Amino acid sequence: MRHVRLGTTDLEVSTIAFGTWAFGGAWGSADLDDARDAIPQALSLGINLFDTAQSYGFGAAEQLLGRALQLRAEREDVIIATKGGVRPDGGHLVRDASREWLRSGVESSLRHLGTDYIDLYQVHWPDPHTPPEETAGALEELIADDDWRSRSPDFTGRTFDDTVAATDIRLSDTDLNDIDEILRDALPVQGPRPEGM
Repeated sequence: MRHVRLGTTDLEVSTIAFGTWAFGGAWGSADLDDARDAIPQALSLGINLFDTAQSYGFGAAEQLLGRALQLRAEREDVIIATKGGVRPDGGHLVRDASREWLRSGVESSLRHLGTDYIDLYQVHWPDPHTPPEETAGALEELIADDDWRSRSPDFTGRTFDDTVAATDIRLSDTDLNDIDEILRDALPVQGPRPEGM
């Protein structure tokens, strides 16, 4: 497995990440035994980047990933990326990148993952109701607390620009051409490739 530097961070990550979206159960049932078995298989193939989110089952995906990694890998050998800024509200999900929810989310993610730091933390969706300066300030406070090693707002547009202007948060400089190149190298596809791949 090829490894590359993640954007402007000092993180060396596999060119393929292992995602845990399905583990949360929002998209139907997942075979959790198969999910647990897939994680050591991914490690054996050289995958060291594991992506999850607080909103993937609100703890379910992070717990499954954290437990599986604790049994199979040294913490410093894996890169855990998680996301926050989405909270349940009745039967709906609400975008919430407020200082209180982000701090609560990071604390919850650390507990569910069973780790004392997060390698890459991302704001899952832009929050139109929270001023970008508040989100940026919350991220800077969490960085100062050493709860993560890198961070990146995961959104674009006016909110993104305002957030960047309000802080010195480091952002990934990977563009879609880099992703296309990584996918071409990593995925052996027979026949015509889907557009954009």
